[in-house]
Amino acid sequence: SELGRLWNLRTLYLGRNRLSGTIPTELGMIQKLSSLSLQWNDLSGTIPEEHLRNLNTLRALQLEGNERIRGKLERHSLLCQMRNKYRGPTPKNVPKFSGKRVLRILSATCVPPGGVGAVGGGTPGRLECACCTECFGKRPKDLIYQE
Repeated sequence: SELGRLWNLRTLYLGRNRLSGTIPTELGMIQKLSSLSLQWNDLSGTIPEEHLRNLNTLRALQLEGNERIRGKLERHSLLCQMRNKYRGPTPKNVPKFSGKRVLRILSATCVPPGGVGAVGGGTPGRLECACCTECFGKRPKDLIYQE
């Protein structure tokens, strides 16, 4: 796709554009991308971690307001490994992030691991995140979890 040919692009702000569908995997080809803002659209599916691992200069990934993004970002996931606060071993069956840990902002509409007040598990049909700097959800103040 043409999106993958924007090699020198550093900031991509597509927030509040009523975008739908999944997050394009071609974003992982934009080597100099440091800020990716896709917040408050209607994106769905899972976050393409395998493709975003190539973005060694990515400092901000903003996905909040996309309530149809699903999945689970565990503490050892690639995006969490990109965060400076990540500590601990990475399981053998999980790919390791090979670049410097540079991701400073990771925000999404999600719940913390195990859900908010959930007993015995997470919240089905939502993104669970163990490393977001901010998790936004449907609460009166909109902020339900902060690391």
